[in-house]
Amino acid sequence: MKRIFGRRRMSPAEAAALYREGLAAFEASDYERAIAQLSQIDDSCSVSSTLAKFYLGQSHLKFGIELMNAGKHVVAVHHFNSARRLNPDAAGLSRYLATCYAAQRKFDMAADELDRSPDADVDASTQAIRLAHAMARNGQIQNGIETLIKAIDDAPHRIDVRRHLGMMYAAAEQYVDAVCVFQEAVDLAPLDAELRRSFGMALAASEDHAEAAEHLAIAMKLRPNDAYLGMLLAMAMEAGRTTCVKVRIDPETDNLTPTDDRSIDSLSELIVSEPDFVEAFLALPQTGVDDDIFSLMAGVLERALASHPEFADLHYHCARVYQRLGRTDDAIDQANRAVEINPRYVQALIQLGQLYASRDDALEARERLGQAILFGGDYPDVHYLLGELYRKEGDRRNAADSYRRALAINEHYGRAREALAIVSSDEWGGEVG
Repeated sequence: MKRIFGRRRMSPAEAAALYREGLAAFEASDYERAIAQLSQIDDSCSVSSTLAKFYLGQSHLKFGIELMNAGKHVVAVHHFNSARRLNPDAAGLSRYLATCYAAQRKFDMAADELDRSPDADVDASTQAIRLAHAMARNGQIQNGIETLIKAIDDAPHRIDVRRHLGMMYAAAEQYVDAVCVFQEAVDLAPLDAELRRSFGMALAASEDHAEAAEHLAIAMKLRPNDAYLGMLLAMAMEAGRTTCVKVRIDPETDNLTPTDDRSIDSLSELIVSEPDFVEAFLALPQTGVDDDIFSLMAGVLERALASHPEFADLHYHCARVYQRLGRTDDAIDQANRAVEINPRYVQALIQLGQLYASRDDALEARERLGQAILFGGDYPDVHYLLGELYRKEGDRRNAADSYRRALAINEHYGRAREALAIVSSDEWGGEVG
């Protein structure tokens, strides 16, 4: 029995069971149980382990919100900190996956993409912000403040400059000036979560904890997956001994898979070079969050296909993801495209047989399965499915022949043996020759 540092290595079946149970608890909003289940899964480089860590972080975050709303601020801070350790960037699912695989050095292209710096073309306002902070670090905080004031005069629309000025005033303990600057900025950009966070931190530093909690709660409403905001809010509420602020996340804003074009591009490049990446997702046990996970994968594959429409494998994988999402017509279209590119693509032909069978289109299903067998897909499950199609049409002889062929390939195929017994029973007319 394999062990890791003295403890038993978790079997794939055990990990799959914990994954299913943990995500079922998450879907049911039982975050405490989700934490208990997901935290047991070994920290490996597998897709299931990576997803378990993402949803474990989300469970800590959401449980922290529940505790904070119940006035248990200190315990809430613990869960927010746990969420930050698991997902320090408060990333959505696409960014989280791309970052994880880059960090594991599993896919060089993702690392290259995520490591690219946008600093090549820095504007004057950004330069002023950097210069001001450099001055502050050298003990010249008033010079830094004056630099930012001039930058605001030059670009009054830049909210980020006002935010940095407010923080610098707060660092200099000039709280009245800090509040004035932040209030002006909030009036200009009331939905800027980063601005609200900084305003809240400055108010907390001035010991105005109730007002700080108000702005941090608004910031968390705007960025519901940010555990750092949750931690700051819980600390402000505890310091002010107030439970008057309640955080409620609307379903339409509680989106774990926000659009992130850069990360989608990174993942699409991974899929082109590493087809096993998709296979690992498709091997995941079915859970209540499949729509989130596989909608993301569908978007990634669609992006990859936009760049590489000639790759049959991408069309096949896209078809399988669509099938997992219940989008049968789209899955058929993609699998047919794979076969158009590679007419001998056995797995795509088998999938088409399964898809047409699910639509009760027996003629198309039998044709595709026959082609799969002709091109090397002489597998017991293919013959079994053919037998099922014949049996539904009342064709006992061909059904029995298909079941027998499946048993000839795999004599332990129980379902084929049971089906052969049924079509050979007296109720069906007795033994089929």
